[in-house]
Amino acid sequence: MKNKKILIAIISIVCVVAVICTGIISILSKDAKRVEAKMFKLYSTGTCETGNGKVAIHDPSVVKSQDGTYYIFGSHGCAAKSTDLINWQSVACGISDENSLLVPKGKTLREAFAEPLSWTDAYQTVNNYAEDGWQTNVWAADVIYNKTMSKYCYYGSSSVWGQTASVIWLATSDNIEGTYEYNNSLVYSGFNNIAGEKSFLRANSMHYSFTNLDEVLTKEEIENSAYFNPNGEYDGALFPNCIDPAVFYDKDDNLWMAYGSYYGGIYLMPLCEETGLPDYEYMKNTEGYDAYYGKRIIALSLDNEFSGEGAYITYDSKTDYYYLYVSYGGLNSLGGYNMREYRSKTVDGVYEDMAGNSALDEKNTGAKLFGSYRFDNMEIAYLAAGHSSCIEDNGKLFKAYHARFNNGTDNYETRIHQMVTTESGWAVVLPFEYAGETVNPNGYSLAEICGEYEFIAHGNITNKVSSWAYVNNIIAPTQFITLNPDGTISGLSKYESVTDNTAFSSKEVNGSWSVKNGTAYATFLIDGVKYEGVFCIQIDETDKKEKLVFSAMGENNECVWGVKK
Repeated sequence: MKNKKILIAIISIVCVVAVICTGIISILSKDAKRVEAKMFKLYSTGTCETGNGKVAIHDPSVVKSQDGTYYIFGSHGCAAKSTDLINWQSVACGISDENSLLVPKGKTLREAFAEPLSWTDAYQTVNNYAEDGWQTNVWAADVIYNKTMSKYCYYGSSSVWGQTASVIWLATSDNIEGTYEYNNSLVYSGFNNIAGEKSFLRANSMHYSFTNLDEVLTKEEIENSAYFNPNGEYDGALFPNCIDPAVFYDKDDNLWMAYGSYYGGIYLMPLCEETGLPDYEYMKNTEGYDAYYGKRIIALSLDNEFSGEGAYITYDSKTDYYYLYVSYGGLNSLGGYNMREYRSKTVDGVYEDMAGNSALDEKNTGAKLFGSYRFDNMEIAYLAAGHSSCIEDNGKLFKAYHARFNNGTDNYETRIHQMVTTESGWAVVLPFEYAGETVNPNGYSLAEICGEYEFIAHGNITNKVSSWAYVNNIIAPTQFITLNPDGTISGLSKYESVTDNTAFSSKEVNGSWSVKNGTAYATFLIDGVKYEGVFCIQIDETDKKEKLVFSAMGENNECVWGVKK
């Protein structure tokens, strides 16, 4: 890739100048590794295990290895493995030179990934980031076994927090546990076309010529593109922030990557299976695709907080649908992170939610799988669940995500729940962690079903608050309802809320229920809205007892849960 060595040299020169200007030139005489550790904040936590077979991996991507072991890969160089999707063991954790997942022996992390990190370094240099505030990161990694390459492909991203100075890159290994060696960078964001003496630093450090863009398009095509606003800066309103890659095969064994976060929405890019890199010919010659970024499949708006990240696409051969999942809201405990679902008959859309909205509509869309909640016997509430992935195995579909808790911190853990498909083919999440349960295809008897349930309606908006004082305002209220033998529902209330600092209000409503004979499929009618769901016996993760549960999705994009008392 041309100009990369020049870029690294320029960054090094500018860094030296910055150090001199801030009066800390003495740092140059220190040992190189000590300087590196201080400048780039390399940390190592060693393990992601939190006890009881659980791990804390942010932005988890779940995959099954060639030998049948399950793995989760995520941010910060973390990975874990399991033989049953229940008990997890840490494999690697922490951005450090000792992380054998990513760093070959005899190299440092920054040596191993010099090319992509030089891009984020450039932004931090020209914007005068403090010496101890420089960011070195690997975010939201996704691993897939490339059948043509016969390699495990690790798609990672590096970025500057809150900016579009980002890059998605590929590293490969023969072993799923690494070491993964850098292969190439796929796609950049945050570049400019600024030139001139007045903007010397930006023009020479963040100019598009230091990316791979000019290997795809001519100078004339680039200069006349919509990538830049009138000031020559990257237009993040139209084009993506290049992080959060999620790579998958479609039903015809073609390779694709969904990606993006906040800026510009979610994009889809075809990949060449022979290389694992972008298929530019396809993008150049296919209507609706940008020649460099691919096709936008989710648009963002004020109604969804201008958020949207952690996209993941999976295909279900039973329904012949592609399912697209994305997280809206802010990822911290109070930010309202929640997962949404869309589906499409074609891999590149249009994706629609259960209410019939397109993912490209600039409004609040997406079937909300669940939000912040607390069942009655839980010690603390679950908050801000999101950045999910899926895996289908042995006829079951599983969702991996990270969750935070109502404990005054932003600590998190990884969770695995089974998903089940409704009669019309929408995937819903069962309320409790996966513990080996299987839906009875013949359904459950009237005696098993009828009775009192703890009931949670998750709403269809992104509920966030500005301080811990208001945290209870975003936790979906629990109510107790009764499924009666005559098909009516007793004790049912409809809760409504707004997004910030306003408690839920409620009104009593009518409801009814029914099941399809000989199946676990259920239908609920709540205040005139139809919900489709599935019954299943699960192990309650709090008291370890078997309980009949249901999960159902409404035509208003709201999911409801019930747990029989």
